[in-house]
Amino acid sequence: MASSTRASKLIASEKLAALGATNLTTALELFAASNALQQSASLRSVLSDPSAEVAGKEQVVRSVFGAKFSQQTVGLLIELSKLRWSATRDLPAAIEQLGVRVAAQTANIDQLQAELFAIEQTASSDPELELALSSNRDVDAKHTLIRKLFAGKVSDAALSLAVQAIDSAAYKRFAQVVGQYGVWVAEYAGEFVARVRVAKELSQAQLQRLEAALNGVYGKKLQLNVEVDPEVLGGIHVAVAGEVIDATVLTKISNARLQLS
Repeated sequence: MASSTRASKLIASEKLAALGATNLTTALELFAASNALQQSASLRSVLSDPSAEVAGKEQVVRSVFGAKFSQQTVGLLIELSKLRWSATRDLPAAIEQLGVRVAAQTANIDQLQAELFAIEQTASSDPELELALSSNRDVDAKHTLIRKLFAGKVSDAALSLAVQAIDSAAYKRFAQVVGQYGVWVAEYAGEFVARVRVAKELSQAQLQRLEAALNGVYGKKLQLNVEVDPEVLGGIHVAVAGEVIDATVLTKISNARLQLS
């Protein structure tokens, strides 16, 4: 991430905090704005152009979104358009991340993290479902499928994020997008997400020891998302903030084969 976008995202978070009370409708409006920018190169270019006049950007935001969104959301979008972005795609990406944060603010964080992980696992463990959700098929049909699968089973916040994951341009695969949302929710909660793969289910005592050890290494509370994967064979595979701690038997075997070849 380039420095201009990094600085602007920090300011964007401050602008969001300054709004005061927000709700799930605010998140949905931010998602809609992000999607509109992703789908329109011209709109994206105008609102992220550092040389464009602020008054002109404000007029565009009000013209496109003023009749659809609350004045609170419109005002935030105007403020975001004033910031400098390293690439035009960074603006809609930042708006989407703010939407995830707002959704998280409306929910029980622990519950939301667990629900997002469950949604991700449901999709990633079923190749046909993942293909259906990640393909270029009718978007409305995919939205309907998501609601059929999860409505009434997860919180409104989690369902909204799952629906938005269909529209997101963050990744090509639905499960990857939901996984990224989980990371953003954890960041909002002041945690990292530790993605753990093991050959068989860990006991509560083992989970507590692993959590304590990882918390000590990273100096902060971690959200552990544990996946049982028989292909691991033994040991444990942990990924935290892009850093991989791999101590699986499978990896050791593969490394040995490479050394012998």
